[in-house]
Amino acid sequence: MKRTNIPHHKRQLTFGPFKFENGRSLDEITLTYETWGTLNADRSNAILIAHALTGTSHAASSDDMPQPGWWEYLIGPGRAIDTRRYFVICSNVLAGCSGTSGPSTIDPGTGKPFGMNFPVVTIRDMVHAQKRLLDHLKIDKLLTITGASMGGMQALEWAANYPEHVESIIPISTPGRAYPQSIAYRK
Repeated sequence: MKRTNIPHHKRQLTFGPFKFENGRSLDEITLTYETWGTLNADRSNAILIAHALTGTSHAASSDDMPQPGWWEYLIGPGRAIDTRRYFVICSNVLAGCSGTSGPSTIDPGTGKPFGMNFPVVTIRDMVHAQKRLLDHLKIDKLLTITGASMGGMQALEWAANYPEHVESIIPISTPGRAYPQSIAYRK
C-alpha cells in the first residue's frame, strides 16, 4: 500500500537525569523514536507501539524510509493501526541501542563505551523513559499502547504505573514475567 502524504519523523530526545529502578542514575539519556501520522488538536489520537526484545523504533516504512518495519503489515493507511487516523509513536527501548542509550553509549567518565557497566534496565525503566518522551510531546493520555512479547510487557507496565495516562492496552503474546529459558527460546 502506498504511504504518500503520511507524515513520518525519526528523531532523538535527550533528557536527564534518569534514575533506574536499581538506584543507579545517568546524567543524560538519549531516546530514539519514530512517529507516523498527525497528532490531532486535542492530542487524543496517540498510539504507542512498544517493540519486542530484538525490535527497534522502525515499526513501519514511510516515503522517506522505505525499508519495511517489523510491524509493516499492521501500521499504515487503511491498516489496523491507520496512520490517517492515529498518531503512532514507537521508541527504541533503553539499552536497545539503535540510537538509544545503552551499552554502546560512551561513558562520559571513561570516554569508552559503557559495555557491561551500563545500568541494568527493567521494563519499568523502559516505560519511565517512554513517559518522559510523551511529556516532551505534550501527550497526556494515550489512546492505546500495544506490543507483542516484551512490548506487551511494556503495555502491562504502563497500565500498572500510569493508568491515568492510558485509555487502553493491547498486550499480545506476553507474560507478566520472562524467565531465562523463554528468553533463550526467542533468540
